[in-house]
Amino acid sequence: MAIYVQVGKDVVEFPDGMSDEQIAQAISGSTPQVTPPSSGFMMGLKDPITGAAQLLPRALAGITSLGGTTPNPVSQFFSEEAKRVDEMARAEEQAYQAQREAQGGSGFDVARLGGNILNPASLVPAARVAQLTRAKGLSTVGQAATAGAVGGAMQPAVGEGTFGEQKTEQVALGAVTGPIGEKLVAGAGRVLNPLVSKAEQTMRELGITPTTGQTLGGQFKTLEEFAQNLPLIGSSIENARQRVLFDFNKGVINKALAKTNDPTKKDKLSLPADVVGRDAIAYASDEVSKKYDDVLSKMSFDLDFATTSNILGSLGKAKSLDSNQRSQITETLNDILFGKFAGQKIDGQTYKGIESDLRKKASNYANSATASEREVGDALTDVLGVIKKELHFQNPKQTPTLRRIDAAFSDLSVINVAAANSGATNGVFTPKQFSTAVRQQDQTRRKTSFAKGRAKGQEVSDAAVQVLGDTARSTLEGRIAASTLGGFGLLSQPQVAIPAVMAVPPAYSAGGQAAIDMLLRQRPELLQRMGGMLSQQSAPLGSVLAPSAVGQYNRSERQ
Repeated sequence: MAIYVQVGKDVVEFPDGMSDEQIAQAISGSTPQVTPPSSGFMMGLKDPITGAAQLLPRALAGITSLGGTTPNPVSQFFSEEAKRVDEMARAEEQAYQAQREAQGGSGFDVARLGGNILNPASLVPAARVAQLTRAKGLSTVGQAATAGAVGGAMQPAVGEGTFGEQKTEQVALGAVTGPIGEKLVAGAGRVLNPLVSKAEQTMRELGITPTTGQTLGGQFKTLEEFAQNLPLIGSSIENARQRVLFDFNKGVINKALAKTNDPTKKDKLSLPADVVGRDAIAYASDEVSKKYDDVLSKMSFDLDFATTSNILGSLGKAKSLDSNQRSQITETLNDILFGKFAGQKIDGQTYKGIESDLRKKASNYANSATASEREVGDALTDVLGVIKKELHFQNPKQTPTLRRIDAAFSDLSVINVAAANSGATNGVFTPKQFSTAVRQQDQTRRKTSFAKGRAKGQEVSDAAVQVLGDTARSTLEGRIAASTLGGFGLLSQPQVAIPAVMAVPPAYSAGGQAAIDMLLRQRPELLQRMGGMLSQQSAPLGSVLAPSAVGQYNRSERQ
């Protein structure tokens, strides 16, 4: 209820809650008489304007002083105007707080924060600063810090201390909290519109549904990785991430098996639903070998004049080979290849043995510590390529099937290395271990294909590391520390622990994750647009949000 006081011939209205001393000061003229905005939102809209009004006369006073030590009349006028604006700002703040208290308001002023954030007077300078700093090559963190300092400067100085002290604190806090605000806004954007990156799309095409944290990425992913080490709730999160790891293994193997499928037939080769790890790799290898044996049974190979000429032509291109190296090559080919022919064609199974033996011999030479033997290995590898090409040429009807099986064998070779790498428990490999295997299997000199991102299987391995992360377990010491600290935190905050224990296990069950994923991927168009806008403008919006929130918190603490 308002307070009405007779002042001379006029009746002046004062907000309910003002003390007699405040009213007396207002009547005496020591404090300007002001009428505060009618709501917290309107007060929030006015805050940046008030902050700018406090800065403007000081800036003009500095400009008009012209560097002189003695203030001239113009600069002195602006200095006095700055004091007057400060008094009006303090009076308005006092009147607003008294009005809010009279209306039952207290604590953090959410409505006022909303006005701060939505005011173009705050957003436009922040957006402009972010744009300029981005053009200068600053990172997103640098953009948010610089824009946050500007956002802090736009806050009104109505607290204790001199204007300079307050403004310095506001600018510093804005610079520090701006990047935090940027992360919060960017995270909100991902929640409203979680855009599917190319890496995530690659995972989903393999039949993998990432966990909630892996889908949202960024801080959400980091928080989920930490939470899986906490007592009571960690096992549910770890189990969900383990299911994703199993799906990744099965997806990679099924991708290899799919290459053997005949597009004209309905029967498709894939892993049984309950097979994973070493059993899955054994199953895949056996099935592909069966298909290979089947197609080889329908093929034959002839060491005819054309084939022999092509083999010799391949060796003739190796100009750097000396007589000793050529002797080693001739001896190997006579023993493995030429000696198997007796003037007639050989069947597919015999060819398979020749190819296998020649591949092993070439690999042994290629991995030698001696440069000359490595050159012999390269020459034998070229010969292997020639006879495989001739096999396809001599059996045109079976060539498409053979090419598909060769592609599957090539993929399985990478998978076998990943499953055999150190740390791959029971043949279940992590994205990092698969990436290591992709690099190990890169046959190009100095791993140049891997360096360029073009190695076989690298598109999948890079996408898996990016989206799923290295899902291998953390160190024992790290898990114990996180579990101990997290357990103490949960026990000391039962109001947080109890809801978490009740909500996390069902949320991270198979059904819960499927439901959350559906919610994350299905959004009304309006929310998707809002999320896209938040993601694109995270730096300016965050730089306004954080300083404004800190300012509101400081004011609520002073009440």
